[in-house]
Amino acid sequence: MSVRAILIGLLLALFVALGGHFNDVYMRQTYMVGNFLPISVIGILVVIVLAVKPLLFRLKPRWRLRPGELAVIVALPLAVCVVPGSGFLRTFTPALVMPRTYEQQKPAWQQNKVLSYVPSGLLVRPNETDEEAVIGRFLEGSGSEHRHIGLADVPWRAWLPALLRWLPLFLTVMIGLIGLSLVLHRQWTTHEHLVYPVAEFVRLLIGEDEQRAYPALLRTRLFWGGLGTILTVHVVNGLQAWFPTFIEIPHRIDITPFRELFPTLSSAPGAWGLFRATVYFSVVAFAYFLPSDITLSFGLANVFAALFGAALIRYGITYQWTWIGSGERPGLMFGAYAGLALLILYTGRAFYRRVLLRAVGVRGKHEVETSAVWGCRLFLAMSLLGVLMMASMGLRWPFALCAMLAIVLTFVCMSRICAESGLFFIQPTWQTTAVFLGLFGSAALGPRMLSVVVMLCLILTIDPREAMMPFVINVLRIAENSNVRRGRLAVLMGGTLVGCLLAGLVAVLWLQYDRGAGLIDTWATKSVPTMGFELVNEEVQSLATDGMLARAETMNLCARILAIRPRKNFVGFAALGFGLFGLCAFLRIRFSKWPLHPILFLVWGTYPINAFGTSFLIGWIVKMLVVRFGGGNTYQHLKPLMVGIIAGELLGGLVFMVVGAIYYAVTGFPPAQYRIFPG
Repeated sequence: MSVRAILIGLLLALFVALGGHFNDVYMRQTYMVGNFLPISVIGILVVIVLAVKPLLFRLKPRWRLRPGELAVIVALPLAVCVVPGSGFLRTFTPALVMPRTYEQQKPAWQQNKVLSYVPSGLLVRPNETDEEAVIGRFLEGSGSEHRHIGLADVPWRAWLPALLRWLPLFLTVMIGLIGLSLVLHRQWTTHEHLVYPVAEFVRLLIGEDEQRAYPALLRTRLFWGGLGTILTVHVVNGLQAWFPTFIEIPHRIDITPFRELFPTLSSAPGAWGLFRATVYFSVVAFAYFLPSDITLSFGLANVFAALFGAALIRYGITYQWTWIGSGERPGLMFGAYAGLALLILYTGRAFYRRVLLRAVGVRGKHEVETSAVWGCRLFLAMSLLGVLMMASMGLRWPFALCAMLAIVLTFVCMSRICAESGLFFIQPTWQTTAVFLGLFGSAALGPRMLSVVVMLCLILTIDPREAMMPFVINVLRIAENSNVRRGRLAVLMGGTLVGCLLAGLVAVLWLQYDRGAGLIDTWATKSVPTMGFELVNEEVQSLATDGMLARAETMNLCARILAIRPRKNFVGFAALGFGLFGLCAFLRIRFSKWPLHPILFLVWGTYPINAFGTSFLIGWIVKMLVVRFGGGNTYQHLKPLMVGIIAGELLGGLVFMVVGAIYYAVTGFPPAQYRIFPG
């Protein structure tokens, strides 16, 4: 862990934190992060390995970047990838300030006094005299092309109460998850031998510490052939996006006319991936490294989701879904996630028990890694602190504890999916609000606690495609592969996260008050700030209709517990999701030739698998044919080709990210939009 590696890693981390929002929102390019294989980090690593490292080697061999240094360089920006985009800052500031604007446009909110249930300090609430300065300038901006505002022109005083509420909670949860990652990592790598495909790609790219400019894998023709071919495809198609008359190399499969032959199937929720798909070359290549049951399950997930939805439609069974509300689909997905969490606990029960006992000071017969023990202590301390913070916001302590458990369950299960399957784009499609309403009911919660839970979701989990814990899990594996001490690296990641979060927040607020947030990103500035309070409005209206509103506002804790009324549709579908996951897991253990992996029921019908399903199926077919007709030697021989394909796709995105930034700097206008991965 050299000084130069730490400095380069910190610079890249600042680059991600400060530049992410500008790239994603104002230039509208491929997201700098966007998923757990971020182009802005892994793509730059490809450039360092292919260009910077050989240059240093040729200048003086002892200047070469060693694998441990490259691991640190990639680790620090990966830990910060949660900051600029959907993981936090993309939706954080609009969620705090925009609800006040939408309240003025929605008579139902005003009639039901929806925002009055939000505890003081959780939203930005300017005085009437400051409303234009705080909200109007946020939307429209007050800078110009030739004159930009200063940092002092941002209305920090109006923002400070809300920032002091949410930033400590966010950092508490994230630092606690770093500690939990240290515990899970040892179990998943040593005892369960998970694949960690993203970390494995980085390991193959970095290579061993040889006395050569390039690692052995990168000296093969197959690697450069795969890289050059895919990079050429993206350069040509990117030019076509800039110049519409230019040629395009097609990589889409569109059979939408067949929808007319299967009207029920095509109208099923989450079925669009069956009839129209883009081939993502990096996904095909990742599938080559995965166990066949995982890739086949991903490839058939869209088929199973469409058949399941069509069957429900056929028999008139309601299958509702909203992003943040309760319903059948969130229940189904939550049940499967609960099944995975139970499987994780059961599989590692002996190890987790030893770590927990050592963490509280009880010595046992078996030695436990020090970093895991301190990680457990950190997680327990931060979790307790997080529960206390949630309680101070207005949640009664049992509900605050349940909220913390639901948030941790989300991130742990996403990390497991990423580590075991290599799926680097994940959306759970259920929120803590759905669980609370489905298991407790709105009468037990009351509008005030429901508003707090809504805010927790808007801030922490609303779109966890860039959640921090999967990044940290992969970083720990990368560090282990390169013999970097994980405990020290975890401390360094925590400090980097705190500093980059504060720097990124200042940069984002300055950009929004200088250029205006407007409705450039409608998801962040319109959908997120309204969806939660629309849910509160519906539940308040329902309570008022049932004559329960006044009582729901004033009940004590015991009365709230007695008022718990689970919703049958949510509980029924949660049991179904749990059962399907458990049955598939049992069959996989019981029958060695069972072809499907229970991970199918964690992703089916979601947007990421609709986008990637066809590519996984192609990858499964490619691997099957290679193994069937070429054998194990051919399979190993083609690995450099797959690494080159992934590297070429990342470089393709990086090229147009850089070109777009140069174009914007010269002209002041957003460049043409060419995205490598789903938006």
